[in-house]
Amino acid sequence: MRLFGKLLAKLNVTDPLASLTKREKQILALLANGDSNKVIAQKLCISESTIKNHCWSIYRRLNARNRVEAARIFWLHS
Repeated sequence: MRLFGKLLAKLNVTDPLASLTKREKQILALLANGDSNKVIAQKLCISESTIKNHCWSIYRRLNARNRVEAARIFWLHS
């Protein structure tokens, strides 16, 4: 992972996670750990539909097609 990070830095590739809000990063971290939308909603004391809205925003900003791709991007860049 460190080698990949150094390669990205040399190539001047920006961090895709930088485009996320603090809340989106928080949700993405929980999503990447395998938590369901329901569990994430309970942990953050917000509705499940709000989590779904955040997830769609995360996918769009990261150009991810689903939660697996978003989690992969999270693990590569965190």
